[in-house]
This record gives sequence, C-alpha cells and structure tokens, in this order.
Amino acid sequence: MRVSPANEDDRQEVKELSKEIQRATGEKVELAYVDQGYTGERASELAAEEGIRLEVVKHGEAKRGFVLLPSRWVERDFA
Repeated sequence: MRVSPANEDDRQEVKELSKEIQRATGEKVELAYVDQGYTGERASELAAEEGIRLEVVKHGEAKRGFVLLPSRWVERDFA
C-alpha cells in the first residue's frame, strides 16, 4: 500500500504509484480506473511507462458534495 501526502498533486504521484502497483502484482495491471485527479496527458504518459493505461471515470453531470464513482483505482486516507 502506498500513502502519499495529501498536499501532493495526484498526477505527481502516478509514476511511483504505477511502479509499486506493477511490482506488487508482478506486472499484471494493464488498465486502471482513476478519478478526475489523474486527468491529463502527462499522467497517462507516466502510467504508460509502466504498462498501465489510465481510464478516467467522470461524472455525467456536475454534482455537489461527495459522490461515489462506479470504479476506483486509488483513494487517499486521512490519518
């Protein structure tokens, strides 16, 4: 399990997170469902370097408050 500081941008953590996921699974992950915190070409490129394709799960329309997405790759914990 990888825990990153809450003040770090999700996209900045993609490379290390992808490496750790592949190491833990024996290079078996090809597709990761991620939230909108992982949008952008750079995040996709960093994950692709480790053989992972990112698929961003988006809301159909703008919503307020907490909304559970149908698929998740990673969430942050509060200590």
